Amino acid sequence: MSAVVGIPQLDLTRLAAYLEAQLPAFAGLRSAERLIGGNSNPIWRIAADSGRYILRTQPAGLLLKSAHALDREYRVITALRASAVPVACIHLLCNELDVVGVQFYLMDFVDGCVHADARLPELALAERAAIYDSAIDMLATIHRLDVDALGLRDFGRSGHYFERQLHRWTTQYRTALPQGDPTVDALIKALQQAMPADDAAPVLLHGDARLDNLMFDTAGQRIVAVLDWELSTLGHPLADLGQFLAVQELPSDYLLPGLAGLDRRALGLPTAEEQAQRYFAAIGRPPVDLRFYQAFALFRQAAMSAGLRRRAELGTAVAESALFFGQTLDVFARVGLDILARAA
Repeated sequence: MSAVVGIPQLDLTRLAAYLEAQLPAFAGLRSAERLIGGNSNPIWRIAADSGRYILRTQPAGLLLKSAHALDREYRVITALRASAVPVACIHLLCNELDVVGVQFYLMDFVDGCVHADARLPELALAERAAIYDSAIDMLATIHRLDVDALGLRDFGRSGHYFERQLHRWTTQYRTALPQGDPTVDALIKALQQAMPADDAAPVLLHGDARLDNLMFDTAGQRIVAVLDWELSTLGHPLADLGQFLAVQELPSDYLLPGLAGLDRRALGLPTAEEQAQRYFAAIGRPPVDLRFYQAFALFRQAAMSAGLRRRAELGTAVAESALFFGQTLDVFARVGLDILARAA
């Protein structure tokens, strides 16, 4: 991909006028710096006399159906403000396309650190396990939330979660990549054959449970914000746990680095089994076989990568990494098949 052109062009004068008209506390927009990272929705760090903010927008160009749903993200973050799950204060959602050309929202900037490498090389050996413990505890906290009290009972459909999701993401994958991919196609077939019973009441799902979607305070292991709620919905809780554990199974030299082949003990990291045990103890549920849930999460990553590949080929991606992920979507599928093939 020669250039990333799916980035809205901000007219700071127009944006400042809009924000000051809508938010009496906002004043003196000085700059907007685009932050690099992620392949979905562009983000900017906004500096103003009234403070620091994050502006998150849809990408410019043609979007797949139901993708980049900032309105859903805005709704869930707003609902979570009074909960035990830390999120940034979100100020407004703008659907007026004449401001920056796409839908966007503005929220407070939260200072902290994000751990992008699952090995946590930036931390001392003795500090690493606590990061994973905090992440698992936060996942359990999200799943214990009362969706009725949050006003989110209608945030997703009930029942047959994985059947519906497998159909949805298969449709997205085949729309984005009509020629298909043999490894992904094999994983879809294997998932259809391994579909478990729908045995859990729906909970609020983060939808993209990964270590790098958590912001920690700079002094310790406390999570100060859960990030990126774009894929949130109501559904089976093991979808999130499967996602969190599955990406750890990716190769350590992949662009989304995992822990495959590494000695977790030597790195001071908990095993997948230890993380699962901590989660099940926290939610009061007996442990179950997680192979399907992890493999499903990796299929969904492959389907999303197909969408990234399509946007990269059209020249409407928002990050240079989009084409790489799209061209290596078989990595996700191959790891998913390997997980399903393991002995229980």
